[in-house]
Amino acid sequence: MEVIEIKKKTLCSLRLEKELSQDALATMLGVSRKKIYRYENGLTIPSDEIKQQLGLIFYLSQDDLDEVIKNTVNAAKEKSQTYPCTISFRCTADMYSKIETNAKMANMTVGQYVRETYAGGQLVVLDGLKDFSKDLTRIGTNLNQLTKLCHMGKINAPELKSVQKTLTEIYIKLNRIISK
Repeated sequence: MEVIEIKKKTLCSLRLEKELSQDALATMLGVSRKKIYRYENGLTIPSDEIKQQLGLIFYLSQDDLDEVIKNTVNAAKEKSQTYPCTISFRCTADMYSKIETNAKMANMTVGQYVRETYAGGQLVVLDGLKDFSKDLTRIGTNLNQLTKLCHMGKINAPELKSVQKTLTEIYIKLNRIISK
């Protein structure tokens, strides 16, 4: 297993993983696009009702969603922070290339990667997780479409217990991999 980071989830990253626009998410929640912008930038905390809907859309428990919202607010604070101190160091081209590669795999700039590594210790990136995540996103998109069709009355409640069981098993296995 290669060491890199699984970036902390924010509301924006969840929305992008689902391949939803702010407008599409706003429509699903029955709020304005501006409200979604405010949620994603940590300017407003969603109400309990909106949190419940977000949990259903992103398949998250209330505790996991609260963690995502906390990450969103912290990311917004960090974004607004200025970094008055500068550090520079010399390294070989190979070392820089490795840092740059790891930063790209973690979906970060080199500066963000170095800051996060120092601030939080070791970053763990699981190779191949990006493709796996895309597949899960596609499953989630299909489930969202089924939900929409149910709400429109075009289909009657499909049986999804087996899907839920499979996704729960995947979630448990991923947590075990990450915690190692």
